[in-house]
Amino acid sequence: MLLAAAVLTAQAQRRLPEALTQMIDAERAFAARALVVGWKQAFLEFFADDAVGFEGGAGLAKDQIRKNPDPPADLQLIWEPRYGDVAASGELGYLTGPVRNVRKSRDNGRPRHSTYASIWKRQRDGGFKVVMDFGVNTPAAVPFAAGFTRAPVANRFSGDYDDTTPPLSAADGVLNSGLRVNQAQGYRGRLAAGVRFLRQNMAPVVGDRAALQWLATQKPYSTIDSRFAEAARSGDLGYTWGGYTVGPAQKPAQRGFYVRVWQRERNGQWNVVMDVHQPSEN
Repeated sequence: MLLAAAVLTAQAQRRLPEALTQMIDAERAFAARALVVGWKQAFLEFFADDAVGFEGGAGLAKDQIRKNPDPPADLQLIWEPRYGDVAASGELGYLTGPVRNVRKSRDNGRPRHSTYASIWKRQRDGGFKVVMDFGVNTPAAVPFAAGFTRAPVANRFSGDYDDTTPPLSAADGVLNSGLRVNQAQGYRGRLAAGVRFLRQNMAPVVGDRAALQWLATQKPYSTIDSRFAEAARSGDLGYTWGGYTVGPAQKPAQRGFYVRVWQRERNGQWNVVMDVHQPSEN
């Protein structure tokens, strides 16, 4: 009986929404293609034409990618989707997982580690393409559960009540207002249980409790302003992005762009499920 229960549990975990499976397959095909033609060409093939990037400022990602030099012939960028979700309407979702940057002529072939976050959107031809993608350097390999884990959905909004919730853009703006005063207080009550904070050169902060403890050590933002918001047709998943500075306004110690993935809970509350920083180079 215990064995049968374990089998049924494993089967339930494997039953993912068809759209999420398609998105995962697209990411895996993307990663496999990068090993054949190099990351630059693969990015150009798998990014949507209207995908946004932040190299040198916000702009079309493909234009920014084309300006990059071709990668060295012995460079391998190896990644795999291990966690994420898709909207109930099936046209918008996100993925994250570990990345290894391997070059035989560097560091005796030892890999450099990072984690990525990508936002995918279904295109007119029915396939998925990337609309945003980030890599965050980490000091060591980022642990993930074996296989693929779907983000918790037990309390997800399903459109089964009279919806009077403000739009996602308003939720992002209200959060930003709080973050200019105190990061921990601003995020409190607006984090999903499995939230992930991705910041350069540190391991991801996972879970709302760990996140609030870490946020209590962070300075408030000097400026942080929302510039874009998009929610799925089903109203249960969306993303926002904007610009930020931390430090004196005249000469900011840190500045760049943020991207947040949000899910709406059953009670209508928008909560953050992923929060990523893309620092500016200058």
